[in-house]
Amino acid sequence: MRSRVIPPTNGRQATHGKVIWLTNLPEPLKTWLILPMKNWITLGLPNLRPGDMKFVDVNHDGKIDVNDAVRSNKSGVPNFNYGMTINLQYKSFDLSILLQGASGALLQWGTESGDIGNYTKYNYDHRWSLDNPSSTDPRLANRGNTYYTGGNYGVNTYYLYSKNYIRLKNLELGYNMSSALTKKIGLSKFRIYVNGLNLLTWSKYNFFDPESTNGSNQYYPQSRVINTGFRVTF
Repeated sequence: MRSRVIPPTNGRQATHGKVIWLTNLPEPLKTWLILPMKNWITLGLPNLRPGDMKFVDVNHDGKIDVNDAVRSNKSGVPNFNYGMTINLQYKSFDLSILLQGASGALLQWGTESGDIGNYTKYNYDHRWSLDNPSSTDPRLANRGNTYYTGGNYGVNTYYLYSKNYIRLKNLELGYNMSSALTKKIGLSKFRIYVNGLNLLTWSKYNFFDPESTNGSNQYYPQSRVINTGFRVTF
């Protein structure tokens, strides 16, 4: 069962103070009030430059402000978490596989890039420039020096990325030596194995960990680990 927002009795949201039509109830908890980005003419914003982000004038009042924000229907919490285990055995070999995944969550992504640090390769490749006059990607920003990377306009649909993924979380392949051989070397059982953690991930985007909740890229991604060993029973 999922938690949902309950309409307030005073006609406004207690947390954000937005008019009730902005809530688009009922929606999941922890969703965002976002400005929809679209290839439309930007209204009501001064000092525009080529490559600036364009927003939708939702209420058709001739300007872009907080009243054009709409409630997203997704949050950083997945709608579904799922997993699957597979155990196979053939003669002396055994194989175990753990797959896990999630769907329905978004990550609000916004790194402090520019003077303070490097841009991600994804943002560098997906940017407006004179050589790439994109109608979907804006020009790069130096930290929060643009209206669409900070303030009331920083929370917009462009910076919400899908966290849907499937991950090969664990895989282990083992071999059990036959009892005839183990008896010759004075053992009851002998098993050798190799396993790996976080081996493969299938997701739409590869520049952040879909299991992360940190959108500023200030986190240590999960490591890919490969182990090998043996188990002896006397």
